[in-house]
Amino acid sequence: MNNRSKKLLMTLVVLFFGLVVWQRFMETSPVQAPAWVLLAVLGIIFSGYMWRQTSKSEKKEEENWIEQEGRIFIRRMEAERKRREEERGRASS
Repeated sequence: MNNRSKKLLMTLVVLFFGLVVWQRFMETSPVQAPAWVLLAVLGIIFSGYMWRQTSKSEKKEEENWIEQEGRIFIRRMEAERKRREEERGRASS
């Protein structure tokens, strides 16, 4: 199980126990929301959390890709510079 799966599982377990505790001890409150409303709110919060985590990981992947492409470009420039220097050396000889 990778780290992301563990975090997801823990989040779901905590949300489940939170809902159970809420329903058990909040029965005496004057205004009680239906369970589906609570689940919808929890789903929205969880969706926002997962969106944030996904955007962070995508941003990290994109930065790695840009860095890798930059290195390739620099290597090409160095190879081209070396090739031109060699051509100049031959032309002056």
